[in-house]
Amino acid sequence: MGNHSYHESIEKNRQEISVDKNSALSRAAQRQAQKPKAKKSKSLLMPALFFIFILIPVSLLIYVVFLFEPDDTLTATPAENEVSFEMNSQPSTTSVAVADDEEDKQEQAEKEAAAEKEEAAAEKEAAEVKAAEKAEAEAAAKADAEAKADAEAKAAAEAEEQAEAAAKAQADAEAKAEAEAAAEAQAQKEAEAKAKAEAEKKEEAPSASGKTYVVQSSETLYRIAVNNYGAAGAAAAVEKIKQANGLSSNSISPGQTLVLP
Repeated sequence: MGNHSYHESIEKNRQEISVDKNSALSRAAQRQAQKPKAKKSKSLLMPALFFIFILIPVSLLIYVVFLFEPDDTLTATPAENEVSFEMNSQPSTTSVAVADDEEDKQEQAEKEAAAEKEEAAAEKEAAEVKAAEKAEAEAAAKADAEAKADAEAKAAAEAEEQAEAAAKAQADAEAKAEAEAAAEAQAQKEAEAKAKAEAEKKEEAPSASGKTYVVQSSETLYRIAVNNYGAAGAAAAVEKIKQANGLSSNSISPGQTLVLP
């Protein structure tokens, strides 16, 4: 009973709404009729109809005939007892996103490869520069070592030459000293021999006075003259002794025999 009353009330309300709507539409039609009609409405109607019913179909026909290229890639999606075909003219959002991700990954990989290549080139260049600097330093060190070795060799050669010159000079000095010593010894020996011969000669042929004197150690001709002739006539006595013994100087030697005139 309640449901029947409810349906009746709904139907009554619907009829009232339809009556109100019809009355509203009639009032709107009246207002539209009362409004002045546009002058160009009739002139715009024909071009609009011409555009809708002639130009659009002709344009579609031209597009289909000359420009449209159907895509052969169709995907069949089974759904229970129906098969729906979709044109794959445009990729789905997911495939586009995947493609974009792949392109981004590829670009990133290319950038990373380019960066790695540049880094490898920079490292190679740095290694080459370092190797060149090392080689230059080694060459400079080698040149310094060679120069130092040459200087040391030159210094050693000069020192050796100086040593040889010093040794030679010393040898010459020693030889000269030996020669002088030998000459002096020879001269002394000859003087002793001469004095001995003169003494022997005087012993064989004594002078008129017949007085001889053997020279003692550390005695001089002047001392002998003083001892035998006195200090007053020592100088004259020295000359007499020299003449008597044939001496050219005042030099005498121990053991020499002198004739005292």
